[in-house]
Amino acid sequence: MLDVAGYNVAYLKKFSGLALEGDVASNDLGPDNMQKKHVTNFKWTGAKATVGIGMGKGMYEWINLSFAKGSEYRAGAFTSADFDYKAQSRIEFKQALITGVTCPKLDASSKDAAYFDVEFEPEIVNWVKAGGEVIKGPIGQKQKSWMCANFRVDIPGLPCARITSVDSFTWKCAIAPDQVGVGNQPTKHAAKVTVPDIKFSISYADHQPWADAAYKWFIDGIREEGNELTGMITFLGPDLKKELGTVTLEHLGFKKFSDDDVEANSEKIKRFNVEMYCEGIKFDMKYTDL
Repeated sequence: MLDVAGYNVAYLKKFSGLALEGDVASNDLGPDNMQKKHVTNFKWTGAKATVGIGMGKGMYEWINLSFAKGSEYRAGAFTSADFDYKAQSRIEFKQALITGVTCPKLDASSKDAAYFDVEFEPEIVNWVKAGGEVIKGPIGQKQKSWMCANFRVDIPGLPCARITSVDSFTWKCAIAPDQVGVGNQPTKHAAKVTVPDIKFSISYADHQPWADAAYKWFIDGIREEGNELTGMITFLGPDLKKELGTVTLEHLGFKKFSDDDVEANSEKIKRFNVEMYCEGIKFDMKYTDL
């Protein structure tokens, strides 16, 4: 069970990381063919949580604020249990920063449930022996609503109804550790945010209007700040009407325009690909389990 800022992450599929790792220095000794080794500094490795759309208020707000501000510190804990759901161990972390959020590939032909991968690095980690309490908590029922096949893309001025897939993309924030002499655990600070490119696969039926827009962008040079676009990816429920959440893509511009490879006697549907750069992302989940 994972808690963030006092809120249970209602649908956690997988958790890994928060291991102790040392930096080892080697001393070569002249009189003998050997090395002496010792640990200089140590660190806690980053953690990775695979969560559904029913991620709970704590995780949702952490991601949302990280996208908006570039960084946001949070505390939390991960508790593991035995077969009877009795807590066996607990890892508490403090001053953690999100280093990456990965959105899954959205594909109209997919049969998979959708999950976010959230990576983070804490400054302080404590191992605590659990007291055997039962940690069986609520399951995020709303997770059942989110599938990789249920989505909609909107970009004003361009036909988007035949977008068949959106490649997985990852928002990243690099962390700079600050090692101080009087302590053996560094403080950590956000250093650089990287906003991903977005790649769409689109039915060839809509090729012409996209090709015209790409031609104006690349050939005619109509690609100033005011020509950039704002797009939105909407996660939909099973009825393809209920909106579960959105990812807003700010300042989109063409980066690459290409056709799929062509092969004789192929049974593949003809598609073309559009890759766009993006300068900012906003995150809005309307259907989380709180």
